[in-house]
Parts: sequence; C-alpha cells; structure tokens
Amino acid sequence: MAHGAAEYNLKWIEEALPPDDYWGYAKLKKQVPPKMLVTTGEHEATRWGFKLLLDMECADILQPDVGWCGGITELTKISAMADAAGALVIPHGSSVYSYHFVVTRTNSPFAEFLMMHPTAEEVVPMFSPMLLGEPVPVNGKLKVPETPGFGVELNPALEKLRPYTH
Repeated sequence: MAHGAAEYNLKWIEEALPPDDYWGYAKLKKQVPPKMLVTTGEHEATRWGFKLLLDMECADILQPDVGWCGGITELTKISAMADAAGALVIPHGSSVYSYHFVVTRTNSPFAEFLMMHPTAEEVVPMFSPMLLGEPVPVNGKLKVPETPGFGVELNPALEKLRPYTH
C-alpha cells in the first residue's frame, strides 16, 4: 500500500499495524518508499514502549497521546528520548495539552488536530462543550492561549456528575 500511495506524495503512513507489532513496524520502516515516513505510538502507554519503538527503529515520528502516556511530564521524557534518536514527536490529539507541549519542543514541528464535528462540516474544539476557551485552527494555524494554565476552563453550564456510583 505504501508503494502504491507514493505516487500521490503521501508524506507518512500512520498506525499501519497493530500497536504492539514492534517487529512489523521495524520491517515496515525499512520497506516504505525512501521519502515516506512511518508513524506510530498513539496507543503506546509507557515511555518504555516508546524506548522499544526507538531502539528497534520502528518509526520516524512518535505520536504519544498526552492523556494516555502519563501526562506532560512523561510526554517530555518521551520527546527527549525521541530527540536523542533523531525522531520527531507529533502528539496524538489532546488539544491544548498537546499544543502547549509542541510550542516548547524543537522536534515537534506541528500539532495534530482531530476533526470532532460528526459530519466534518465545521471545525470544532476537541473537548467541546466540556471546555471553554479551547482554540481551533484558522487557515491551518493555531494560536496557543496566553492565559494561565492551558487557557481553558470547565464549562460551568454543564451538569457535573459521576457516571458510576462506586
């Protein structure tokens, strides 16, 4: 598939195999067309899994999800390992939590924006309506809020309840 897509200048192939098929990713990375990048990691949960991806040369781009990999601190450690190995980090989704991270790193050239509108008719924030102040890209660019923290707040109009009793 990668070779067939190469004529369309596909920049990268993402999550092409099951997340823990490290050997398959290492083989895939060696076999894709020369200018095509391989990316994975959105379902990886620990820095040790990312270390394995790097040590086995499985990917050109790692995509940890800040909410699944242990938060900003772990994401920063994963990024440092990737930087030392010459790999890029483009966090999976995560909205403002990824945006703030990306603007602080030299090996994160841009952020992923997940299209959350059910029919893709308009650009809506990832965590809408739960968060207020969440930015969306305009003409492919996004401005990170300069307000304290991540620049968002919980929507006070939403009912706050726990879905489980215990």
